[in-house]
Amino acid sequence: MFADYEWQAHKMVEQGQPITAEVLSELYTGLLKEYYGENLTLEGDLYGSTWARISHFYGSPYYVYKYATCFASSAKLVKEITSYDEQTRVAALDRYLTLLKSGGNDYPMEQLRKAGVDLTEPATFQAVIDHLDDLVTRLETELAKL
Repeated sequence: MFADYEWQAHKMVEQGQPITAEVLSELYTGLLKEYYGENLTLEGDLYGSTWARISHFYGSPYYVYKYATCFASSAKLVKEITSYDEQTRVAALDRYLTLLKSGGNDYPMEQLRKAGVDLTEPATFQAVIDHLDDLVTRLETELAKL
């Protein structure tokens, strides 16, 4: 929802629409209703202004997107670094250490590609799905023991 809110607010700016606290509150209220539906009761007008307390909307634009892409990138790196195949593990660790040493010597997407992470490839996001699937499987195993 946060990513959607940011995206829609930025689209409004790009289209030359006026951005006021009222406009942003209406947008946020609409998204609360859309995402939570009947599961959320909005009492009063203050819920719509919740966006104002979320500093990354105006202090770190596209924070949610950045967080998600960082999570996907790290999941892909961890998957390879913890591989049971020694060759895969050693190569991934070397690429990761090279990434850490590289500083800002290239565009971030290029640095990630050199480290073995391509955010345009489904395999990168599959690593997140695999990680979450593993966590759910472990949870189910533990719950079955109860």
